[in-house]
Amino acid sequence: MPRIMPTLRPLLLAVLAVQGLSVFAQTPRPPAQELFPGVTTTPTNDVFPGVVSVPIGTTPLAAAPSVIGLEHLEPAQMSAADNEVVSNLSPELSRQAALANFDISNSDWHYQQVVCPAFPDYVFLAFTHGPDPNGSSRFAAMLPRDSAGVRIVSTYAHGLLPFDVSWNRPGTFEVFNGILRHERGQLPLSRAPNWLLISMCYAELSGYPVQVLASLPNPEPTLDMLRLDGNRPQMWIEADQSADVTFSDVSRPSTTSNWSLHFDRHGQITSAGRSLSRQASIIALKP
Repeated sequence: MPRIMPTLRPLLLAVLAVQGLSVFAQTPRPPAQELFPGVTTTPTNDVFPGVVSVPIGTTPLAAAPSVIGLEHLEPAQMSAADNEVVSNLSPELSRQAALANFDISNSDWHYQQVVCPAFPDYVFLAFTHGPDPNGSSRFAAMLPRDSAGVRIVSTYAHGLLPFDVSWNRPGTFEVFNGILRHERGQLPLSRAPNWLLISMCYAELSGYPVQVLASLPNPEPTLDMLRLDGNRPQMWIEADQSADVTFSDVSRPSTTSNWSLHFDRHGQITSAGRSLSRQASIIALKP
């Protein structure tokens, strides 16, 4: 077989390539097919043609959200038994407040009782101090009915937050777990029919009054719920009897606070989370 001269090889390859393109060009192609033959399409930028869109922030909620909250009482509204607890423990209360750098002998201090049915052996007090040259202050006090062990949890001190937010501070966990053990021993939270009240009391203890989006009747996942960015109270129970609780606080008109609390298998709180969802307009009103 004769050998092709090296100088002719490029020419031969070029000829073969041209022939290949010619064959490809002559291959018949299938006719173009329309997706919907005979139907004329018109481009549109409307998501829902014929429906006029309205900015969601300009429309009110369909109805005021159904909420539950703990009762707050002025000193004059408190029962005689609860007032007696406060009177008997006033010296210890003042001492513990002073250790937290609060002088409650100042007449500008004001307190309310936070009625927490989940802890009948305690009187919860929420103290507030209005703006002054050093800023405002706020703390909560737990007064036991059967001892002098007053406990303090501070939220704002002279207008400043502590280094760690009160709702996720080990010291707050310690105080709350102490009164939990006193009331319930070491039973898991899953055995507590009032698990939501216990969780709400924790929020109040850490300085945040809450109005929780009610679970009964169950709110449907409507447009209102989406705007609130909230969820109904729920408890997830793990195999080891630890539990996670979530609920939404809608007490402020323009912000939803979503809480998440974790309790170990002995019913002790070990972690807490609180996230804020801010709304563009007033979408939740107190009942």
